[in-house]
Amino acid sequence: MRRLRSTLVLLVLFLALGGYAWFVERERPPASEADANENAFDVAAGRITDLTVNAENGDATVLTRTENEIDWMVTAPVETEADDNAATAIATTLAALEIRRVVEEEAADLAPFGLAAPPVSVTFATPDGEPLTLSVGDETPTGGERYAAIGSRVILVADFVESTLNRTTFELRDRSILEFTGPDVTSFTVEQGDDTLRFAKADNNWRVVEPLEARADFGLVEAMVGRLGSGEMIAIESESVADDALEPFGLDGPRLAATVEVGGESYTLLVGDENPATTVYARDAARDLVFTIDAALVDDLARGADTYRQRDLFDFRPFNAATLTVVRDDRTIRFEKGPPAEAAEGEDDDAAGEDVWRRIEPEPADIERPEMDALLRALSDLRADSFVESRQGTGLDAPLAAITATFGDDGDEERVLLGRSGDATYGLHGEEPGAALLDTEAVDDALEALDELDPGAPAD
Repeated sequence: MRRLRSTLVLLVLFLALGGYAWFVERERPPASEADANENAFDVAAGRITDLTVNAENGDATVLTRTENEIDWMVTAPVETEADDNAATAIATTLAALEIRRVVEEEAADLAPFGLAAPPVSVTFATPDGEPLTLSVGDETPTGGERYAAIGSRVILVADFVESTLNRTTFELRDRSILEFTGPDVTSFTVEQGDDTLRFAKADNNWRVVEPLEARADFGLVEAMVGRLGSGEMIAIESESVADDALEPFGLDGPRLAATVEVGGESYTLLVGDENPATTVYARDAARDLVFTIDAALVDDLARGADTYRQRDLFDFRPFNAATLTVVRDDRTIRFEKGPPAEAAEGEDDDAAGEDVWRRIEPEPADIERPEMDALLRALSDLRADSFVESRQGTGLDAPLAAITATFGDDGDEERVLLGRSGDATYGLHGEEPGAALLDTEAVDDALEALDELDPGAPAD
């Protein structure tokens, strides 16, 4: 009986609350019904030139569209570039704002709707009109909508409008940690104390140029540069800090400096101490403000050169290889890809036009494409597990094989040595420093694929 009584009490309370919400809305008839999809404002987003955004946290942010009528600037409480996406989203929301229902055409009291002192409001202006203000108040009892006001007119709008307009000054400003754009970065440098890691880009390829000369992993370097270009501040510690007041942030002698060069201009991020919030103090060398950034970004910037080195032993790929020469055990085996001999009578013309592989020496012969692809794939898949600084003890002075390949439209050439010492196998691409430690089984598989095409290979 006690459980049944509790259930009945809860049911009565639920019906009472639901009935109250329904009757409140029912007994508040609109002064006029809005047409379906009626817009709250007769304005185009591109015509809005000024915004004043009052956020729930008390921030009042003034934004002005720049002369190019595309970008925005924050003009108060600070002067700085705006987050164009956030500002444009607000202008677009205002221009497209639909009235779900008119609650009161001329409300005498805005308090019941949370609009007497609205937590969120936006005032906007156009070049040829008076400023207009939209205030956003409480969520309706039934949810999914909010009360809003234009002057004393109370309307219902979609709930998402509140989250779009409720933007703090920090959210409305440009939060880029470095102010460079575009893919045309030609140099990337990370300095840590006396250590310098530098990359240079030419012909759409990245290379490590300091502290060693080696191929770089294009994707890794591009990703790191991209993170600097798209990275955002987590918080602003101070809008303006003099050079002699940087010590509390560890920026009087930064532990790390990351610089990118774009079109002859340099952009440098200076990194200081970690703070109690486990973020890191930083600044753009071209600006006075101090902000915080994600510690994970700093950790990635601090990685050594080996992290960024190209781990693929070969640059060629099976589809773009043109020649392959292998010197092994004082034997040379050479392959070339070229046009086929004249098609036999009745042979498909398309098939006859495809390039074919031939063994040039020893014992010239045509090579079946699947067998050649297996060899090329086994070689091009060889990757460094890690790198060693010295070639001593790698077996590269008396290599297992010396491999030369040409590839690509420009006939690029690369030379690779394979060496073995004990159970370890090493590789060397060109004149790069040190050596790459390779998977021994993968190298053995590649040599076995070569033996299949070498008529002089010793029998098992």
